[in-house]
Amino acid sequence: MLSEKDFTALKDHLPFWEYVPENLAERVRTHSYVREFIAGEKITDAGNSNIGMVLVVTGRIRVSLVSSTAREVTISVARRDEVIYIGGNPTPNVLNNYELESEVDSRGIIVQMVDFMALLQSDMHIENAVLRNVLGQFNRILFDMQNFLFQDLDNRLAAQLLFEYRQQGSTSIATTHQRIANSIASSREVVSRTLKLWERRGLLTLSRGKIILHSLAAIKEIAGE
Repeated sequence: MLSEKDFTALKDHLPFWEYVPENLAERVRTHSYVREFIAGEKITDAGNSNIGMVLVVTGRIRVSLVSSTAREVTISVARRDEVIYIGGNPTPNVLNNYELESEVDSRGIIVQMVDFMALLQSDMHIENAVLRNVLGQFNRILFDMQNFLFQDLDNRLAAQLLFEYRQQGSTSIATTHQRIANSIASSREVVSRTLKLWERRGLLTLSRGKIILHSLAAIKEIAGE
């Protein structure tokens, strides 16, 4: 059961809460719960989960699609006060083959799948709000696919480093080569080789779990900014 504080936080970050019937609101409060995740923890495994949605309270949670050969492509990274809708996708054969992973130590409010599906079925305004969010994800995926098709690896890698720099607010980026590879649809080996080349050029320094940027100007030039 959620505390009053956590329940209020959940309600405040769901755009459809005004349409939730009173009996379902109480059901959500009673059945939902808070979980702490450590960095690198798998929250769901290829869609096998009883989670309907997650409100990220602190930290960062990565959402990835997983192929039958275990290759991953990052869809999005949810941060504080963002909601990840897992249930109710209009294309279940695609989006149910997902994984959620905590990038850093995180805290989330979990609404169970059965309760989330009851919310969707209770009012068309709720269903529409969720579908708009999922379709927005597809738009972002299409944008990323365009970048993958028309940009070479160096462009994509530099752009991803700049994205992480802006999101984390530091030139000391907490990430791994594998996570970057997942984000730009490449392999860890190729990413590592390119990063080591850039390290020899003095653009950055590599350390365990971190990439320290030294020349933002040069990286922006590679990214085409």
